[in-house]
Amino acid sequence: MQTDPGDTRLNHYFLEHSYQYLFNRSYVGELFSPAFFYPFKNILTFSDNLFGSAPIYFILRAFFSAELSYQLWMIVVCILCFFSFALLMRHYKVSHVLTVIGAFLFAFGMPRIAQITHQQLLPQFFTPLAFLFTWNFIKRPRNKPLAWALLFVYLQVLAGIYLGWFLIFTLIIFTSIVYLLDFDIRQRLIIYIKHNYKATILIAATWLLFMIALLITYIKVKETLGDRAYAEAENMLPRLASWFLPVPNSLWWPVFSGNFKELPVAYEHHMFLGFLVILLTALSVYSLLYRKNLFNHENTLLIKACLLVALTIFIITLRLPNGWSIWRIVYGVVPGASVIRGVTRIWTMFYFYILVAVTLCLNSLLHTIASKRLRMIVLSLLCIGCVLEQIVLTSPSFEKTKYIKEVTQIQTLMEKNCDIAYVTLKAEEPAWASQLSAMWAGIKANVPVVNGYSGNVPPKYGDNEHSMNTYQVINWLGEGRKGRLCIISQQSIQKDKLIAMDSVQKNTSSLGNWTSYQIQLPIAKTFLQEIRPYEIPKILKRDLSIKIPVIIKNTSNFIWVAKGKNRTNFSYRWLDSDGKFVVFDGDGDRTPLPFDLSPGESAAINAVIKTPTQPGKYSLILTMVQEFVAWFSDQQAQSPKFDLTITSDS
Repeated sequence: MQTDPGDTRLNHYFLEHSYQYLFNRSYVGELFSPAFFYPFKNILTFSDNLFGSAPIYFILRAFFSAELSYQLWMIVVCILCFFSFALLMRHYKVSHVLTVIGAFLFAFGMPRIAQITHQQLLPQFFTPLAFLFTWNFIKRPRNKPLAWALLFVYLQVLAGIYLGWFLIFTLIIFTSIVYLLDFDIRQRLIIYIKHNYKATILIAATWLLFMIALLITYIKVKETLGDRAYAEAENMLPRLASWFLPVPNSLWWPVFSGNFKELPVAYEHHMFLGFLVILLTALSVYSLLYRKNLFNHENTLLIKACLLVALTIFIITLRLPNGWSIWRIVYGVVPGASVIRGVTRIWTMFYFYILVAVTLCLNSLLHTIASKRLRMIVLSLLCIGCVLEQIVLTSPSFEKTKYIKEVTQIQTLMEKNCDIAYVTLKAEEPAWASQLSAMWAGIKANVPVVNGYSGNVPPKYGDNEHSMNTYQVINWLGEGRKGRLCIISQQSIQKDKLIAMDSVQKNTSSLGNWTSYQIQLPIAKTFLQEIRPYEIPKILKRDLSIKIPVIIKNTSNFIWVAKGKNRTNFSYRWLDSDGKFVVFDGDGDRTPLPFDLSPGESAAINAVIKTPTQPGKYSLILTMVQEFVAWFSDQQAQSPKFDLTITSDS
């Protein structure tokens, strides 16, 4: 299956999720909350939802396995892109051969092949239809083409958020350019609005309500996650070299592969569609300037507007060598632009406008060739040239059987009395591959999983590049969570030091190299402590390090380990007179445990405490902290608190 077990399986998961949501009554997921990163809600908004093209998958899924349905879905949506563009060209009475050439480049050109790993960029078949009705409305403003144009725009947003946003962005530019170029069209629009303003408002308001209903969940989650940093978008702004970077193993790859080394996130920069398109674009510009008599007024306006839109978005998105780009302004001003990370994906619209202009122009130029034989020679050469430039000898793929077997094993274990599951990651493969296997096992077993992989990570989730331990899983779920938690791993979880290990070992299941450890939730006393300092002076000097004898007792249900990434240390926090944390030199010095401390055991330590740098009234809180997991004082653990006065040196 193309191309790798990362985003390919992620996009497949989204399609399978919506299929299960509609056709499986017992499915645990919700429409915008598939059951990964459980129990965080609205996780689907971290990526594309693919709702607009999902019905194609549903039909295939009724007859085939999930994997085969997905492979066929990829093929079908590309074919629909071909036919959609062909329908647009035939509407403009373009010859059959030129229609096929334009549609072939639109649906199967190198940039789309390069992005086949991001399958959310494949279903662009609503774009030509949205453009067709937009142009019909511009030519002759009426209610029906306006309604159809907005419907197809909505469907394209539904099929792919990126594709839909770029479509809206460029249609606004296209419409603005047309109205600037043609006074009569402007006048017709003004007259239409004067006589149909009620219908116009109703159509626009209906479209807007549907858009809000679709995007409101995305907007709410964006408020939680915040905007993507501009630096992320900047890495994926097109450079000039991006437009000349072909797909590996294509005709021009040996010539231009050197561009690869200059580009960050290089796999996003394969934007080259071939020299034939460049030559035909130049020919179109020349014809507009010097062969105006070849075109009627409508075609002249349409070709000119399409070329100007392509030029505009080329300039807007281009990153200059000094780092400057107009996109910086778009990022800060245009709604939705701040969540567009892969700006290089503007090729999806850039080449659409180029191909519309080039195909229309060539159609007019071919009519000037009187000889039928010569016309056929020219068309044959065009076909051969297009095919040769787009051929990619090998396409990346992965062996799906390996992952199907792994998912089936994990799924079988999840189905044995698991209410929630977490699968530890395999060290020998990328984290995202293991996360996706866990997600797929979860959706097939209909069990929510703590694992997750998507365009973002939920707040406070932690590092999903490394396995969580039992502490972290339970902490993420919250102490109030009930049910049977299964930790599924290829290694023993005894290293997690769970005190209930004896009872856990009685509830294990194994299959292949995997073992499922069943833990009954809730586990009480996760973060409990008893801390008894010998004596805390009420007055201390500022910026002073002191040692205080402290007796600490582990009253939790977990062993406190003295070493390792998630070791437990003694620490402290200072609060000012307003009750706010005072942060200086970190959150307080750590005093390590002398040894692992089992539940019920105590230890004496000489705790190192550093006083604040500014004099005043403070409160000192003594607490244990499990590194990269939690402060015990934040988990409602009993934490001694002392009011002190910090004085100056004098």
